[in-house]
Amino acid sequence: MNTNSILRSARAHPIWREVFCLALLVGLGFAVDVQKTIKPSAPTSRTPLPAGSKGEVTAKDEWTARITPLLKEDDMELRHLRLAELGREMGLSDPQRGWQLHLEIFDFQPDKQAFGMSLLRAWGRKAPQGALAACQDIPEGEDRASAYAEALEGWTREAPKSAGDWAVQNLFGAYRRAAIARIGKVWARSEPLMAAKWALGHSNESDKIFALTEVIESWAGNHARDAAEWAVKLPKGNLRDLTLSKAVLKWADDAHQPAAEWLISHAENIWLLPRAVARWGRQDPVAAAAWLQQVRDESLVREAKLAIVSEWAAYNPKAALEWTQANLKGDELEVALGQVMEIWGSDYPLEALAWTRKIKAENERSITLESLFETWCRTDLDNAKLWVKQQPAGLEKDLGTEQVASMLAATDPPAALDMLLSLQNKARLQQSLTQHFYDWKEREATAAQRWLKQHPAAVELIKP
Repeated sequence: MNTNSILRSARAHPIWREVFCLALLVGLGFAVDVQKTIKPSAPTSRTPLPAGSKGEVTAKDEWTARITPLLKEDDMELRHLRLAELGREMGLSDPQRGWQLHLEIFDFQPDKQAFGMSLLRAWGRKAPQGALAACQDIPEGEDRASAYAEALEGWTREAPKSAGDWAVQNLFGAYRRAAIARIGKVWARSEPLMAAKWALGHSNESDKIFALTEVIESWAGNHARDAAEWAVKLPKGNLRDLTLSKAVLKWADDAHQPAAEWLISHAENIWLLPRAVARWGRQDPVAAAAWLQQVRDESLVREAKLAIVSEWAAYNPKAALEWTQANLKGDELEVALGQVMEIWGSDYPLEALAWTRKIKAENERSITLESLFETWCRTDLDNAKLWVKQQPAGLEKDLGTEQVASMLAATDPPAALDMLLSLQNKARLQQSLTQHFYDWKEREATAAQRWLKQHPAAVELIKP
């Protein structure tokens, strides 16, 4: 079994259910189809600012006098914290004036957001219709979506059902999705079951998924077992699988072993175990791998170990490789080596190359080099190509040349075949040259035959 087929096999596990559900979320997209449904705040409600340039308003107004020194604070984290506190205070006591200052006094967008979003959240709690109308003062786009979400969060704390109904009836596209996701998240903190039932009640499938995923993750953040037990009772299907995975994976982030043990006790959901254990592996990969010894399903253990290794490699590829070599064997070892090298090589290919030279077993070294060069060529072909050309003859040069040629074959087949002719390993040379020549010939028969006539040495190498 060659390395590529092993990798393909590892990726074809029945975890398809989670992948399908996650792809569904991505496929829904965030295309915005916005329609104005709220009358903007009446311009006449605004009072002119005192004389002076932005950020230097005179202290005739108590609020501007308090904002001005905050804008001069050099510590951005502290500045935003204090602006948010002041925004909340104004949202509860003088929201119209606060909104006026939000629109007119701030030059720096992060400062404006720290103050304005906190103001809207407090305003939405006290007078939601006014806060929502004010959102129309913000230009169309991402900032307005955030503003609606903040105002509706405030309303949700007081009357979640009313806030949810308003969002569905008055917002569209990404505005609605961002709003109902926030409503579900906030509502679930106090009444998770009610919030979950509300999310399930959406007639639009996109709205249902956006709301339910936020509800279940928020619920699992406080009472993970309850969230999982509720999700597992949903009708079988993609929505149930997605909801359950959100609950269990959030649980696995916060309490690794209880989540994994719960899955073992619910055999019909054991397909989630590798992903749950992988979350554990982000924080303690050695303990996660050791715990797997009690799992009897060998295919699940294999997949879970590979998932742990992949997570581990993102933080410390060297340690992940050393553990892999010490603890895995056979096909499992080959796949894990390829996974780690793919991750390490995408960011630090030369460091990864240096490590491969320590591998004594030629088969393992070839596997790591193949995966490394494939990743390097995919992410930075020019530098990979330059490095390969500068290397002396040997295994590294052959494997690197082969991968560079594979990448070039689609756009510059003559250059790819010319590179392959330099391979030292005759078996690799014959196999790669034959494959790429016939692939080219299917697309451009005349050009391929012309190249072959110009390279008589290749005629004997290419199998019929």
